Amino acid sequence: MDRVLRFGIIGAARIAEGALIKPAREMDGVAVTMVGASTADRAADFARQHGLPASGTYDDVLARDDVDVVYIALPPSAHAEWTLKALAAGKHVLLEKPAVTTPDEARAIVTAAEAAGLRLIEAFHYRYHPLFSRAIEVVRSGMIGSVLTAHAEFSVPITRGEPEFRWKAALGGGALADLGCYCVHWLRTIAGEEPEVTEATQWLEPDGADRRTEAHLLFPSGLVASLETDMEPADGKVAASLTVTGSAGRLEIINPLSPQRGHRFAVTTPGGTREEAFSREPTFAFQLAAVVDAIRYGRAVPTESADLTGNADAMSAIRDSARHL
Repeated sequence: MDRVLRFGIIGAARIAEGALIKPAREMDGVAVTMVGASTADRAADFARQHGLPASGTYDDVLARDDVDVVYIALPPSAHAEWTLKALAAGKHVLLEKPAVTTPDEARAIVTAAEAAGLRLIEAFHYRYHPLFSRAIEVVRSGMIGSVLTAHAEFSVPITRGEPEFRWKAALGGGALADLGCYCVHWLRTIAGEEPEVTEATQWLEPDGADRRTEAHLLFPSGLVASLETDMEPADGKVAASLTVTGSAGRLEIINPLSPQRGHRFAVTTPGGTREEAFSREPTFAFQLAAVVDAIRYGRAVPTESADLTGNADAMSAIRDSARHL
């Protein structure tokens, strides 16, 4: 029997409960042994709230012998620093999205992981759910013909004010980084290629954080794609969708991000429209299972290495190409 794979958390973030703590409790052979936070009190409060056995500083997590994998859930501006420190301490890393703020950071952490022989996995949890595996199958099988266009949207009302880092450019915030990274990843994953940015627009806050971003992409296969993401959508509603149109049909997905909360997956061909339903098991459970298998058995996963740098490159190209409003 494999020994228990032990996770430590760096960053007492809300997402840690759903992304790691809860699925770890429901999985054999996995344990969360410690949390590190910006202050000892915050770490202790988080540990008590979630029933974790130990707490301390970020450095305390890295010094523990009973931590094999570090889950980093800090603002994006701190990701590269603490990823490099975790790798230097001999820990595998599960890194919240967006993994980095620049392509240079992406290459630095990927190179460090490869040199250390450790796994560095970006936490695009949706990618591990059966719904998205089926989406890739539909598109690449030719079921909807040659793929012509695609559109991705992820918009969520984000409350302004403390302690919300997503409105702070210096912390790696902004709509593109926090929400649009998914849109970029959906499109890159469906295409299986890296895009050229043909046009982009960003609506910026005074400090440089983007409230809204729109972009148009062109893939080598000829796929023309677009995305939109907004932290203050006009209708005040959450929107998460991906539509792919081909020469012989169309794929429409509502909520590719977290299908466990409800989804629509519809394939339209000349024969009509067929809807498919998928597991309501959380995306995070599928992700954790894949991470555990990757570390225990050396299995490949789709959100590391060149995929991590590819998403960073595409987001950087959007920013570099954007006109600002």
